[in-house]
Amino acid sequence: MKYRVINNSNLDMDKFRPLLKSFLPFVRQKMGFGRPVSIHFVSDPENSENMLGKTAHYDPGADSVSIYTDQRHPKDILRSLSHELVHHTQNCRGDLDQNPHMGEDYFQHDEYMKEMEREAYENGNMVFRDWEEKYKKQLQESTYYTGEKPMKRIDSRRNTLNSLLMEKFGYIAKKEEGITHLCAMLVTEAATGKVGHPINHTLLKDGTVTHYDVEFDDIIVEGMPVDALEVEVQKEHMHAEGEEDYEHDVTKKRMQYEGSEEELEEGAFAGDSKLDADEDGAPKWGDEDDNDPEVQQESKIREAIRQALRGT
Repeated sequence: MKYRVINNSNLDMDKFRPLLKSFLPFVRQKMGFGRPVSIHFVSDPENSENMLGKTAHYDPGADSVSIYTDQRHPKDILRSLSHELVHHTQNCRGDLDQNPHMGEDYFQHDEYMKEMEREAYENGNMVFRDWEEKYKKQLQESTYYTGEKPMKRIDSRRNTLNSLLMEKFGYIAKKEEGITHLCAMLVTEAATGKVGHPINHTLLKDGTVTHYDVEFDDIIVEGMPVDALEVEVQKEHMHAEGEEDYEHDVTKKRMQYEGSEEELEEGAFAGDSKLDADEDGAPKWGDEDDNDPEVQQESKIREAIRQALRGT
């Protein structure tokens, strides 16, 4: 599934993009929405100074989410996104087809929409927390945190051999014999339903496993993240980091895990008449009241500037 991501804020997408690539597939699997959604990050300094300012909005007509980002922690932004994606799920289910009252005070006067909000607050927070707990250690290990590519298998083995030689001749202290951890013995790939058994895995010092090499009937897939797998059987055992592969069919082809089909398509509001008819760089739901005299005057000034730039 492709997600259109539009950043009209000061959010650093180089740092935030990897979180989205991890978060969105997880949320879609948990919530089950079936249509793509546009995600818009919006900057509004005046709104950020308001103690009760807006944080996010979902437009059911455009299948789009707008998140206000100024002075907010990335976790808070993702939590708001999770909330709004519940509304997108409701929209995909047809729960919003009856066109309920959507004004600022709808929560006080519309019992049906109050139930929709209850679901969004409850499921949005729980799904976000579930993702955070499962991914925190994995994200800390990933290349977009360290800026380094994962070590190749042969280099890892060379380092292990070097460490063993250094220990043998007394140049470094001998490491602990192993790390106790839970290890999956039989897994199902969530996206395909294929069943396989792990033949190797990563191992952090605290016993956390983040990725598996899995042998399926026809192929061995290396570097599968734990969130892509459903563990059917697991057991506790102990060994050191960088162990050799467990017994497997050495004639099978190996391939690196390529991830899910989720894609981020980044764009901008400008030129999208459906979302930004007045070409002010803000989504239509962020526009001010056109009947306000001050807004009308600003619109005239904006149009005069546009005409001057166009030479008309």
